[in-house]
Amino acid sequence: MKFKYLVVDDEPLARKLIATHASKIEGLELVCECASAIEASNVLRSKPVDLIFLDIQMPEIDGLKFISTLKNPPSIIVTTAFRDFGPEAFDLDVIDYLLKPISFERLLKAANKFFERKTAASSKVLESVEEPAFIYLRADRKMHKIATSDILYIESLDEYVKVYLRNRMLITREGISILETKLPAEQFVRIHRSFLIAAKAISTIASDGVEVGGKILPFGRAYKQSALAALKVKI
Repeated sequence: MKFKYLVVDDEPLARKLIATHASKIEGLELVCECASAIEASNVLRSKPVDLIFLDIQMPEIDGLKFISTLKNPPSIIVTTAFRDFGPEAFDLDVIDYLLKPISFERLLKAANKFFERKTAASSKVLESVEEPAFIYLRADRKMHKIATSDILYIESLDEYVKVYLRNRMLITREGISILETKLPAEQFVRIHRSFLIAAKAISTIASDGVEVGGKILPFGRAYKQSALAALKVKI
């Protein structure tokens, strides 16, 4: 994967030097060079950009003011001849602050900081993905860890309950009402005193019942209206 970047500087030689340094770094791809913040703003409206190498002292609008105009700014590496703006720049969450003349080694160090931040952000996204919901079900004298996404429907019989999964069936003595309290209410619907079904597993709905896993399960008179409301269906 390559991250796309802009070089924004009113000095042509400075732009050329940064672009030359950055071209040696695997993972970066130049979108274009911009001579002003206004030109960069126009590019950002039309093209995806992950990183900006940004000068501070430029005509019309300086680099730091430009950052503050962006609602969702890309990552920023400041490139400037002035030391005095460091604290203000870092308050704007820039990746790094490079003083001109910029060596390849110094720009590479800044680029690596950018890569590290991107990697950390990707890791947080992966960590935020929730593990599939599970319930524990007692059957065959063991506790089975069951992903709720694997449950098609639950059928209550006289003395036991059958839990139909995608690839098997378990028999438990836990009551259907107990299991109903363990399962996400937005994903499972009680259609009958004897049937609790996974809404996603439904293939068809008719006036007398639903089809789940190739089997027609009937609506109970006391459950039909609430089930249809939960399923957001009018029959």
